[in-house]
Amino acid sequence: MRNILISAGFFLLPLAAAAQSQVDASDANVLANLLKAEGYQLDITTDKVGDPLLKGKLDGTNYDIFFYDCTNNANCRTIQFQVGYDMTNGMSLQRANQWNSDMRYATVHLDNEMDPFLQMDLNIDYGVSAENFVDNFKMWSNVLGQFEDFIDWD
Repeated sequence: MRNILISAGFFLLPLAAAAQSQVDASDANVLANLLKAEGYQLDITTDKVGDPLLKGKLDGTNYDIFFYDCTNNANCRTIQFQVGYDMTNGMSLQRANQWNSDMRYATVHLDNEMDPFLQMDLNIDYGVSAENFVDNFKMWSNVLGQFEDFIDWD
């Protein structure tokens, strides 16, 4: 019987370790620290309704990480990476639709001045590994660069 219990304990150790490395959107500081450990610079603040907001810069472009589905400005469940571009002549709806049709991961919408906003949503409510979160951020960084090439942003 003791051998069975010991074997069961060893079986559960990887599950406990995996559970400890899970991150979610309940604490903006945890996500910010993961990205800072990767060398990204971020500021932690709040948005206009008091929910957490991370502000950063990638290759000279300012971006935001919004926290959504929060309870009393805490314990959020989802996040959204977002960047907006103030373009002199805006972006055509046809060009925005082309991006949305051809590309994965992030979508673009236009404001009332036809300026594009690129967004990428992540549902991390039940947790993802720290590695997965950082990988998604790197995907965001890559997509942001692709979008800037797409719109000929300098």
